[in-house]
Amino acid sequence: SSGINAEYGGFWTVGKLSGKSKDAPEAVNSRLFVGNLPATGVQLTRFAEVFAQYGTVLDASLHTRFGFIQFDCAEVARRASEEMNGSLFEGSRIDVNVASERRKRRSPSEILKENTVKKIPRKQVSDVLIVNCNRDIRGYSDVVINRLKELQMVCDSFFWSENMPLNQILADITRDGVLYAVVLTEASAHEKSINIHVLQGRNPKDFRDVPLADGLDLLERDFNKAQTARSQVPGFL
Repeated sequence: SSGINAEYGGFWTVGKLSGKSKDAPEAVNSRLFVGNLPATGVQLTRFAEVFAQYGTVLDASLHTRFGFIQFDCAEVARRASEEMNGSLFEGSRIDVNVASERRKRRSPSEILKENTVKKIPRKQVSDVLIVNCNRDIRGYSDVVINRLKELQMVCDSFFWSENMPLNQILADITRDGVLYAVVLTEASAHEKSINIHVLQGRNPKDFRDVPLADGLDLLERDFNKAQTARSQVPGFL
């Protein structure tokens, strides 16, 4: 059965380690280290649920800015780390690694040699972050995401909690190179509108309560200009 011993800093358990120590090789190889989490406001249940989409989560723990996820097998842990590493979690781009690999310490010269010989692939930075202010508007959010994907835009989304300042989230994703944030509220879903934050460029702009069709047209035109500028001067919109 599942249960929560603490909302923050505790364990979320859906299974057992069958009496095996967490330091046993099979357990270590099935455990993920998750770094660069938001400093505050992370709920243990939400943290565990994000990873449970890949397989059975035996337990999870949260600490300041990092946490651990224990899966039931190494194969699932490996797949989750590959797909979740570099993804957005509540506004922060997280680092996800198999715990056993993180324990292996290499000298600076070894790291330099590896990076020189082989370019390490990185997860593609999103073009737009969808910020959902209400879980009841998930259907409308999906509509907006699908329309943006039709414009060949890479999207990420998350549900905003009021204990995370929106301005801080926007500042963080701006530093990551995300081009736009689209904020969706209950009123947005009712009125079929969107709130657009243009994050990059010399003059970032906000557009509030824009009808969906007009907002998509605005984003398409600005995104095409951004793509042209990216190919000419990296980092300039």
